Amino acid sequence: YPAAPFQLWEECTDTEITLYWKHRNKQIELFCQTEVLHPDGKVELHNSSDTHLPYSSITLGGLQPYTEYTARVHCGAAKHFWRWSEWSEPRTIRTKEATPSGKLDIWREITPVLGGWNVTLFWKQAPSFRANGRSISYEVTWEKVEGGSKPESISLSSVYNSTRISIDNHPYIISIMAKNNVNYSLPSVLIIPRATGNSRKTLFCSFLGTEELKEEQVNGTDDGIFISWEPRHIYDSYIIDWCNFPMLQPCDLQWKRFGPNTSSALINSAAFVPGVRYNFRIYGSVANRASLLEKKTGYLRELPPLRDPTVEVELTFNAVTLSWDSYLTNESQPGFIRGYHVYVSPIQEDCSLKGSKKHVLPDDSVLCKYTIENPEEKRYTVKHLLSNTKYKLAVKAYTGGGETPIVNFRYIDTPFNSNMLYLLVLLVIAPALVAAVCRWKMKWVKECCCPVIPSPNKSKVLSFKEFKIGSEKVLKISDCIPDVLAVDNKAEAQKL
Repeated sequence: YPAAPFQLWEECTDTEITLYWKHRNKQIELFCQTEVLHPDGKVELHNSSDTHLPYSSITLGGLQPYTEYTARVHCGAAKHFWRWSEWSEPRTIRTKEATPSGKLDIWREITPVLGGWNVTLFWKQAPSFRANGRSISYEVTWEKVEGGSKPESISLSSVYNSTRISIDNHPYIISIMAKNNVNYSLPSVLIIPRATGNSRKTLFCSFLGTEELKEEQVNGTDDGIFISWEPRHIYDSYIIDWCNFPMLQPCDLQWKRFGPNTSSALINSAAFVPGVRYNFRIYGSVANRASLLEKKTGYLRELPPLRDPTVEVELTFNAVTLSWDSYLTNESQPGFIRGYHVYVSPIQEDCSLKGSKKHVLPDDSVLCKYTIENPEEKRYTVKHLLSNTKYKLAVKAYTGGGETPIVNFRYIDTPFNSNMLYLLVLLVIAPALVAAVCRWKMKWVKECCCPVIPSPNKSKVLSFKEFKIGSEKVLKISDCIPDVLAVDNKAEAQKL
């Protein structure tokens, strides 16, 4: 069998390699095989017939520019083949540079300033983009759409993926290109529309997502956060942007593009962690102009609130009013605040208050549980309490991730019921006091309430000269001259 090929060399273009080698068996017609190892680990075999020249060659096409390939060759007898020769020494070859292929994926964030805008531009290499060269830089150019002004541009090295420019209120066209030692890539373009007067405010709201769009809550999964939107046929693409680290200022803006027939996406990132709220803005793009369509907010997974509300207490003898006005329900929470639970119980016994539900703690003690389902409601009154009684209570906020365990209680003492005191005074003390006074002034009371009826015999009316009929005194008619005599009954008069 033949000896191994030796002394390999090559000639390259950006997409082809012509590989040459020498062999010792010059009198034998050989059949050779070239193995090419690609950067992704793929292996290709290419067959070729040897010639009677001092060297042999093969041309390998369809390669990527500025990419390393590893090649080696072995040969066998074209006639009466028995076995392959040993492999030649492998040779690593890099194709030549070419113009960058594809476009950069670009996006922007806009901030209003006096007289115009600050535009922060971001770019990244799209999956279809290839640098095709050793040294990459970026060229950012912006000019007014109407023309009449000289374009401005800046060049940035490969270590940058964003820059900020300032423009006035005129419409601008912005383009970003990648450049290597050969040429520029095709430009990626954004258009910033004109903003004057009231339209400036509208445009700013559209840029930043601060217009009156309802922010819809979305749910996370183990794989990411699911986003859906209502498609509009006028747009040729959709863009979703968000921040991987929303607490950083400025945040690291991220974005993804989707085709015109897409209306949902699962957004995932290695930076997403449970308990952090992520805000998503959905834009529609047509002719390189983007408009805000919807806003979403959600968590990869909600967690219980970090802390309990700070509660203020107002007491009466049979009720307690709880308020926690300063409790925040914004993005600082590790989940959406869905509402509150109020727990109440007497110290000495389990709770059975009217209108409550029983809640059993791990130690088997029972609390009364009230649920407030409106997260903006931060005041609640627990009624039907007993006066002059010691209670323990707790207020817990809950999210889609639940609530933290009840560890600390607040203790209150309901005051004594003053109405009961008044009733006691009215029903017991007052009558006793009256009885005591009556007993003390018995004679006076008796004379006031039950005077002695005087005897007629002691009346002055009968103080006349006595004329007795039997034992009774008699008043003679002649002694008394009446003014009027009235007869009440005719029968009596006739009798008289």
